[in-house]
Amino acid sequence: MIKLIACDLDDTLLAHDLSISPGNRSAIQEILDNNIHFLLMTGRMPAATIPYWHSLKLTDPCGTFQGAKVIQPRNNEILYACELERASIESILRRAQQRNIHINLYDDQFVYVKEKNKWTDYYQSFAREVQFKEVGALQDYAWQSTAKILLMDEHDVLRDLHDELRKNLPPEVHMTFSKPNFLEFTHMQATKGAALSFLADSWNIHPEEVMAIGDSGNDLSMLQYAGLGVAMGNASEPIKDLSNQVTLSNEEDGVAHALRTWVLG
Repeated sequence: MIKLIACDLDDTLLAHDLSISPGNRSAIQEILDNNIHFLLMTGRMPAATIPYWHSLKLTDPCGTFQGAKVIQPRNNEILYACELERASIESILRRAQQRNIHINLYDDQFVYVKEKNKWTDYYQSFAREVQFKEVGALQDYAWQSTAKILLMDEHDVLRDLHDELRKNLPPEVHMTFSKPNFLEFTHMQATKGAALSFLADSWNIHPEEVMAIGDSGNDLSMLQYAGLGVAMGNASEPIKDLSNQVTLSNEEDGVAHALRTWVLG
């Protein structure tokens, strides 16, 4: 019996226009009416996640920054946090800046960037609640730790950097593509799977009682943790191959289909 459901936002629960469909809303409300935990588990920062949490009238915590922070939006309490220290990622920042790759550096409220450009415009087109702060070269800015850094560029450019960094990535740093143009870095222990495990353990819920729904490489840790990992129909083939089930796409109410097929029955 499924007692806990963790769901990604972008390209999973959200349609391409960033809306939550009536069909998905209705199925989620049925889940809540059956006293099943429903969690948002996203790479978004808290400021870009909480509006959806309120919209769905959720009460459970949510995972943000790829699981680096679990927060309770009712009172802004941080339940779990695992951040990257500056020393761990300075070399990554330096290599990205040498290639003129755009960098987002985060705290809970702001995104710090060298300057606004086409990539900040693109990012704000879907993460609408975010506020940017232009601070010049991030290596010269006074910060000590961050939940996540995000590099944005064409996929081939990021793939080349990914392959180069993989050879000597610091052991505490986790690197993943969340979109073809997004290469993200969090602490190795700050994954969606780790955050989901933290919450499940706190409620004495076992992995076989957990469903996770997602579409991208950053969802893989929670898809593999859950007893029932469900890939979206729009997910890549490797993600589908590593999941237990495949639902419809995010434009076809794939989350609602998964909930009604494997939970509400």
